[in-house]
Amino acid sequence: MAKSIDEIAKLAGVSVTSVRLVINGQDKKYRISEKTRAKIQSIIDEHGYYINQTARSLKLQRTQTLGLVVPRLTNPFFSQLTEALEIRCRESGYQLITVCSRDEAELEKQVVENLIYRSVDGLFVTSSYQSRQSDLLESHHGKPVVFLDRDFGIPNIAVVSTNNLDGGKLLGRKMSGQLGERQLIFMGADEWLPTIQDRLEGLKAGLFEGGYQLSDGNVHFAERISRSHAYQKMSELYKSLRGPPDALVTPALPVLEGCLEYLKKEHGEIPRDMLIGSFDDHAMLGFLPNKVFAVRQNATELALEAYRILEAMIRKDYPEQQKMVIMPELITYLE
Repeated sequence: MAKSIDEIAKLAGVSVTSVRLVINGQDKKYRISEKTRAKIQSIIDEHGYYINQTARSLKLQRTQTLGLVVPRLTNPFFSQLTEALEIRCRESGYQLITVCSRDEAELEKQVVENLIYRSVDGLFVTSSYQSRQSDLLESHHGKPVVFLDRDFGIPNIAVVSTNNLDGGKLLGRKMSGQLGERQLIFMGADEWLPTIQDRLEGLKAGLFEGGYQLSDGNVHFAERISRSHAYQKMSELYKSLRGPPDALVTPALPVLEGCLEYLKKEHGEIPRDMLIGSFDDHAMLGFLPNKVFAVRQNATELALEAYRILEAMIRKDYPEQQKMVIMPELITYLE
């Protein structure tokens, strides 16, 4: 069983400082005798050692932990972002504690408070509402905070997000040349979110540049970004259209999943000639028989930039008001 540094010192009959010097390879520099070094090393070789993180945290006034709040890990984008961020934090000696808010304001408040009470050194937060972002700025107890993915337009905060407006334009321009006389349906959700608003606005602009106009009557919103809500909304749309849409764009993969699930179950198949546009990308899209255009966010770059800013804020050598916007790329399947 591994021993603490204090326990090793007692077993060897030496000071804690001597043990630390041997562990850190500084025994020769500080003239620790070879006999003492060998005695300490033999105990370490036999038992191993661990560092008392509680004592270390008290001494350094840091816990080497960071908190991450995301809506859902079932959303592939947030699972990709979480993994990329966890890897970066671990490489730098931090443990990332991840919790989900389900995009519920009260739950988000609770999980953020729990992370703060656990004395995390900083927070990454994807806020569900503008009010929650504002509230957190007033109640973060001095903890540095970097907001992810959603920029509600609050000044003087640190935000790392995707350029959803230009991503939407990329998708609109690409799809406009493929639509012809097809009727395009936009199936959104959580319409108050700035990400959804920007994606729809960009899509409309890109389509218009290509000579296609998306009418307001063809824009629909499920209540929430979830597979079940999208399934229900597609059932309503299917009945009003008396069949599947000619072309479909969704602003999040869980929405697309719900729409396709309904078509597969109730229509009997996903029409092969239905054009599909998706914000966020997943390898499974390549298995569809359809032509699919996906706007892929760079989860790795988002994670790296967010960590870079938060680490600098912890060191207190970085301005808190920093907004980074990262460009996505357009992926095409079966072009």
